[in-house]
Amino acid sequence: MQDRIRYDQIQVGISRAVNQAQSDIKGRRRALSKLEQDEVRAAVYWSRIDRPLTRADVLPFANMLKSIGQVPRLDLIVVSPGGDGTVAETILHLCRKYCTDHFRVAIPAFAKSAATLIALGADEIIMGESSEIGPIDAQVVVMQDSTEQQVSADHFLRARNQAMDGLKSPEAHVVQAAQIQLSLLSPAFIQFCEDSMQFARDFAEKQLRSHMFKTECPSDAALWDTRIASIIKNLTSSSKHLTHGRMITSQHIKEDPDLQHLKVQELPNNHAYWVALNDLLLRTEIVAQHMEVGKSLLTKDFELYGS
Repeated sequence: MQDRIRYDQIQVGISRAVNQAQSDIKGRRRALSKLEQDEVRAAVYWSRIDRPLTRADVLPFANMLKSIGQVPRLDLIVVSPGGDGTVAETILHLCRKYCTDHFRVAIPAFAKSAATLIALGADEIIMGESSEIGPIDAQVVVMQDSTEQQVSADHFLRARNQAMDGLKSPEAHVVQAAQIQLSLLSPAFIQFCEDSMQFARDFAEKQLRSHMFKTECPSDAALWDTRIASIIKNLTSSSKHLTHGRMITSQHIKEDPDLQHLKVQELPNNHAYWVALNDLLLRTEIVAQHMEVGKSLLTKDFELYGS
């Protein structure tokens, strides 16, 4: 009987906590307010791991920024698995339209693929112990065993290059295998892979030059041409990272000779901004789980959920 009473008490406690979290807009806005110091305004784009960036995000995102208005300093808190790179480009354009001076991207958890592109378009990236970005090699959808799968465009280009090398082999069976492999690769598809990869490279280069390294590039053009090229080559290389979901933490960035020039502010666990950011993330995830939503947009004056 006592076990049953104890069980009921625990269930009641959980139910109260969930109900409180569901209506915890005051708590989330209170956490958000702690991030808004020194004339900074903050906005949140949160999505589940299975909810990518799509064109449908643009209008809600624009309305979220309208709730803030044009401000000198903007922090965009991003949790996203990535998605459509052209949507990332549009979101960055909107952020720059509403931010007149200093734009930061804060990553409390994961900002992968196209979301990493958004981070590369910031003046500065804020990271901590649970933060991770990822490679930006373009992904293409292919059918494998009657199932759609996303594969890096760079994988196909590497396979094409290996087959081209095989044609030069003195061994007949290697040449024959290479010819068969090349016959299976559509020229139009290979061109699409090349264009998709070039989009990612062009996007990253434009953003890094225009924003994160805008003061450094004019002072030593040759040096920063090399550094930017190294950053882009690193992040688009499937041979280096092996998988598109590879974790790249602030520690990895600090230790990597290519990535270490990225402007990343690494916050300790007890930093007031990081504590508030984690509080906001936890509250957002609890509400999203309870309400079964896939995406959440939030400012102090705006709240929107999507499937």
